[in-house]
Amino acid sequence: MRKLEEQGYDVFLPLLTQWEKTRDGWKQQQQVMFPRYCFLRCGRPGQSIAPIRSTPGISGLVRFGNVPATLDEAVLEALRSLTEQQARAVAGRDCPFRAGDTVDIASGPLKGMSGIVSAVAAERVTVMLSLLGREKPVALPAAHLTLA
Repeated sequence: MRKLEEQGYDVFLPLLTQWEKTRDGWKQQQQVMFPRYCFLRCGRPGQSIAPIRSTPGISGLVRFGNVPATLDEAVLEALRSLTEQQARAVAGRDCPFRAGDTVDIASGPLKGMSGIVSAVAAERVTVMLSLLGREKPVALPAAHLTLA
């Protein structure tokens, strides 16, 4: 992408911010919305698209016959808006769980049980579990949980 920008093209690579479970717990990671694709347009009138083919990392342009595919500006703006909204929604949270989510316990002494999140704190998540025929709130480390 940087090489295309250096050549004067406007480049847009839509990214999604998602939660990923790692050995150290849950981390926010950015992933490409459309793997192996980006959107670009000429940065100035009359700019040739010929150099794009020889840019490192670029395998080609999406074409219909000999005509490069185009996308309406409104569609690109909608994609930009969607990725920004999604990033803001994820960025405002400390962990991937919210009250009401159904979770599975993936490790620890309660492994294999499922429950519903009732509260979320910085390090722990309170899950309502059915224990001995009654619903009980149990605080668990977020790293022990997965979304069901």
